[in-house]
Parts: sequence; C-alpha cells; structure tokens
Amino acid sequence: MLPRNYLDNLTSALERALDAAFRAVYITGSAAVGAYREGSSDLDVLVAVEGASRDALERVVASCAHEVLPCPAEKLELVVYELAELAQPHVPPRWRLNFDTGKATHQVDWDPATQPSHWFVLDLAFAHRHAQPLRGSATIGDPPSHAVERAFEEMLDWFAENEPEALPGARVRAEHWRTMGTFMPKPGLPST
Repeated sequence: MLPRNYLDNLTSALERALDAAFRAVYITGSAAVGAYREGSSDLDVLVAVEGASRDALERVVASCAHEVLPCPAEKLELVVYELAELAQPHVPPRWRLNFDTGKATHQVDWDPATQPSHWFVLDLAFAHRHAQPLRGSATIGDPPSHAVERAFEEMLDWFAENEPEALPGARVRAEHWRTMGTFMPKPGLPST
C-alpha cells in the first residue's frame, strides 16, 4: 500500500521549499504502476520547476531529507527538472537536483555529469508512459527511442560491472523493451 500520508507531506514540503518555482510533482517507478512493495520498494518522485534557484533546491534537500521527513520506503529517489527540459529532454538529461534519502542513504547531486545518464533516460521514458501526478501538471517528454535502447545497453554494462547478480533480470527487461517497446517490471512484480 502506498504511503499516502508521507506523499502528501512530501508534496507540501516541496511546494514550501520551491515556492513560486513549483509546477508539479509526480510519483513514478513501481508506485506509479501498482507494483510498490512495502519494505522493499523505493519511492521515485519527479518534480517539475520553473526558474528554481539553488537556494530553493537546497531547501528541498533540507526539508525532505530522511532525518526531517522519514521515508517509509527503502529510500526516496527524487529528481528535479526545469519545465523546458522535462518537456523535451536532452540526451543526456539535464536535471537540476538528484536526491536520494533514506535510512541507509543520503546522496545529493547537482551536476548531471557526475551520474551515469542511462538511469535518467530510462526513468524519463518510464515516467512519460506511467507517471502519476500528485499535484500540478507538466509535460513529460519521451526521450528518442535510440537513446532508450542505448540506455538499456549502458544499464547492462553497469550491472555487469557493479551488480552482476542482477544482470540476468536486467537482460530480460532490456530484451523485453527491444521486442515489445514496453517496460517490464523487476521479477515478481506486475507488468508495466
């Protein structure tokens, strides 16, 4: 069951932190397609802003950190995009803030060059198809299909190097995309 109270509190915290720059917040990932599993799933959140200052983004980190707003999931994975970038994503995507927070993690990234871009290409392609609005509205553009295919290849390379035990499942999901053009969930989760 989705932690609705937490998502409501998170959305309110985002609106306060971003003030006039706030445009929309979406739940994506497993929670957007009814595959959220309490105790094992992450909460993936995409935020749309217009003209957000660095101070406003730092307020997001301060007010949404696990220590301040405890995340009931494994972790919160929150990515902030400007409206124009979200509507027509570049490859690699140019996010403004990439923020993971939870019991065992606290990571804040400001520069897209510091993270493998394939995760964000895949996340945006998934969000284009499945994201559910929590508040507000924004256009989520679809990365080009060749970029999504390349992102799946890079994802497989990443798993081979970093988490080889998860590589077989990742291969199945990548092949599903190649043949069906849709996202396949992780093993044991409903189809997306």
